[in-house]
Amino acid sequence: MIKKTLISGALGGALIVSGTGAHGVPQAHARAARHYNIVLIAGIASDPFYITMGHGATAEAGKDGASVQFTGSSTDFSPPTQLPYLNAAISQKPDLILIAPTDKIALQAPIQRAVSAGIPVILVDTTLNNPGIAITSVSSDNVLGGQRVADALAAAVGKKGKVAVVSVKPGISTTDQRVEGFNAQLKKYPNMTSIGVTFATDSPTRATAVFKGLAAANPDLVGVFATNTNTGNGVAAGARESGLSGKLKLVEFDAEPAEVQALKQGTITALVSQDPYSIGQLAVRYGVQYLNGNHTIAKHYGTGEAIITKANVNSPSVARYLYSQ
Repeated sequence: MIKKTLISGALGGALIVSGTGAHGVPQAHARAARHYNIVLIAGIASDPFYITMGHGATAEAGKDGASVQFTGSSTDFSPPTQLPYLNAAISQKPDLILIAPTDKIALQAPIQRAVSAGIPVILVDTTLNNPGIAITSVSSDNVLGGQRVADALAAAVGKKGKVAVVSVKPGISTTDQRVEGFNAQLKKYPNMTSIGVTFATDSPTRATAVFKGLAAANPDLVGVFATNTNTGNGVAAGARESGLSGKLKLVEFDAEPAEVQALKQGTITALVSQDPYSIGQLAVRYGVQYLNGNHTIAKHYGTGEAIITKANVNSPSVARYLYSQ
């Protein structure tokens, strides 16, 4: 696996913080031996992150002589809302399922049912407690991404002060790993302390209320880490409504359009953006290779991230990290 790291200033140009993406894999395409039907089950199908992933998967499928059905709940990121789509996919008997598990424990047995039915599975973005049941997984390095959030937030607040984390809920592999990386890296800043994690259940409205409560209860709070798109949008709204936009520093994961707009307006200090297009692209590429008989693919492929700031948001070097709608 090729590792690539580009670091240029604490909050300056694009920071590619980890991974092996589309630039680090062979570009040759092994066309499908026959037309393969692939189902991509998003964590939440209305999220620009997964929409962008779907674009990458569809584009790659077109090159490989396959097709992708993009599906998933548009209302909630949760096992109860995702399971009907997984069950429907299993009943269709596609050649391959790509899925972003909404819980690393609750989706273990349901995904095993797909595997037991003879349908190969690739995990995209999120993972399972036992990912070995899948032929491979494709994701960002979320621990390292969380570490970069800590560095960016430290730079924004002068490496001192009280900070907080607003996340989704326990049990989601990606956000759990981001918090893990953030907490580990924050220990390198002795004059900074975290008051801990508050969960907002992937609801922007709830995240807004959480932010307002944290700011009111902690008038000395200097920064907040929001771990995904929906918590980020809610936290940014809370900062605007509380008159703290630009004063209380916000560093958030993802780069969907509303977050990018808030960054340009100065409400958000920095975004750690993933590369969902490449996640979808690589999942289809390696899935088709597997279906064509190549069973020697790696058990995991990583993609890159970028730190995006107001200074570099319009740079061509970070354009690929801005999510679609």
